[in-house]
Amino acid sequence: MGHIHIQNIGKYYLNNRNMPRSTQDHDVLQGGKIDVLRNIELQLEDGDMTCFLGPSGCGKTTLLRIIAGFEKPTEGRVSINAEPVTQPNANCIFVFQQGGLLPWMTVKENVSLGLRNMAAEEGKESRIKEYLEIVELEDFGDHYPHQLSGGMKKRAELARALVINPGMLIMDEPFTGLDFLTHMKMREEVVNMHEYFKKTTLVVTHDIDDALIMGDRIVIFSERPSTIIFDRKIDFSRPRNFESNPDLNTLRSELFFMLGVPYAV
Repeated sequence: MGHIHIQNIGKYYLNNRNMPRSTQDHDVLQGGKIDVLRNIELQLEDGDMTCFLGPSGCGKTTLLRIIAGFEKPTEGRVSINAEPVTQPNANCIFVFQQGGLLPWMTVKENVSLGLRNMAAEEGKESRIKEYLEIVELEDFGDHYPHQLSGGMKKRAELARALVINPGMLIMDEPFTGLDFLTHMKMREEVVNMHEYFKKTTLVVTHDIDDALIMGDRIVIFSERPSTIIFDRKIDFSRPRNFESNPDLNTLRSELFFMLGVPYAV
């Protein structure tokens, strides 16, 4: 699972109440038609990490929800490995922006949720242990979410997503709410895990530097109704450093300008 074909996707809502919160426009009267996505055409390769950038409310998350099968497009279609997406698929895991750890469960119990249909208890325990070690939470399996820092919660969510070996991983603003140093560490961990597992990964972000450091490909959306205004493979080797790579730094400045910031900050 991994090759994604997005064909002429359009999406509109008939009023604000049906729109995702990230896309709502409170200046639009209730009952009006609100175009969010228009004529979105993409082919995303198996094993790539694609980062989506664009203004707030432009429909980035809406497109990911359509790819994941949580929403239906108004027009067009999405297929994964030539199979049309018509509903959520257990082989596609969505890591939501607001977090999704169940507070009454320990870290180990949260991570085990995706393995509840696995028959062999010994194999299940071994797999949970392996993925807690990957995200460096092996000593926190019996802790509850409220006992974890923000970064540890994010790592626990990644372990829960990866433990079931999904074909595709979708992350919506995965570093929201983290302090600067934790953000940098989590970004490095996501890059390392992608290099190791080679999962098709889709990431919505507002951070240009995150996209340039992490992405194999960057897609930028316009203001709503959104169309694609930039789509490029990022071929720079990793690890990526702006100071030592003038070409990467030039691209960074171009992306800042394209998104309305006249100089890179």
